[in-house]
Amino acid sequence: MNPRRIGAVVHELGEVDSTQTIARDLADARAPEGTVVVAEHQRAGRGRSGRAWLDRPGENLLFSVLLRPPIQAAEVPQLGLLASVAVAEAVEDLTRLRPGIKWPNDLVFDDRKFAGLLAEAASDGTAVTRVILGIGINVNQRRFPIDLATRATSLALARGAPADRRHLLDRVLGRLEHWYDVYLDHGFKPIHPEWSRRAVTLGRPVIAGGIRGTAVGLDHDGALLVRDLADRTHRDLRGSSVSSAGREGDRAPRG
Repeated sequence: MNPRRIGAVVHELGEVDSTQTIARDLADARAPEGTVVVAEHQRAGRGRSGRAWLDRPGENLLFSVLLRPPIQAAEVPQLGLLASVAVAEAVEDLTRLRPGIKWPNDLVFDDRKFAGLLAEAASDGTAVTRVILGIGINVNQRRFPIDLATRATSLALARGAPADRRHLLDRVLGRLEHWYDVYLDHGFKPIHPEWSRRAVTLGRPVIAGGIRGTAVGLDHDGALLVRDLADRTHRDLRGSSVSSAGREGDRAPRG
C-alpha cells in the first residue's frame, strides 16, 4: 500500500482567522503536498464568492488541504467536485445517512446545507502551481443564526446524535486521497458518475451564470449544463477561484 499523501502532515490549531490563509502561508514555505490545516474555530471563515462561514467553536470540522496537481487553471473546479464526492462518502460511512450534493460544492440533507467546499488556486497563467482546498462541515452544531436556521443543519441534527470529528476527518482524508489518486491517473471521467448520482441539483430550476433554466446534467469537464426556456443549453463552470501567479509566493485574492 502507498503511504498516505493527504494528511501525512497535519497542523492542528485553535482559533484562527482562516485555515485557507495559513495553508497558503505553508504553501509559500514549500510545505509538502497533502499538508492539512485544522482549526477549532475560524474568525474569518468564508465560502464561495466571499460569503462568510459561521461556526461555533469546537463543534465543527474546519480544515484546508494543500494540493499540487499537474493541471491547467480551467480544471481547478473539478477538484471541488472530487472533494464533494469524498466528503459525501465519508459522511455516509460514518453516519449511515446519504448526503446530497448541491452544485457545485455544497452538501445537504433534505435541502439543508451541512458542508461546503472552496478550491483556491494560483497559476502561472495556464498551469496550476498549487490548490488550497477548504472544507467546512457542520458536525455537532445544533444552533444557527436566525437567518440560517431554516437552511442549515449538521450531522448531529440529521442523525440525532453527536459525531466524532476526529474519526470524520480521518475518513474524509482517506476518501480524498482515494479520489485524488484516481483523478491524477484517469482525470475527471471516473468522478463524473459518482458526483451525478448524488446530485440534488439535476432536474431542478436554477439560475446559473445569469441564465434561468433547468439543470440537466454535468458536462465532461464538470460544467453544469442548464437548459433555458427556449430549449438552449448553457454551461456554467464555478466552484473555485484562480489567481495568476508567476511564483509560489503570489497569493490568490482573499475574497
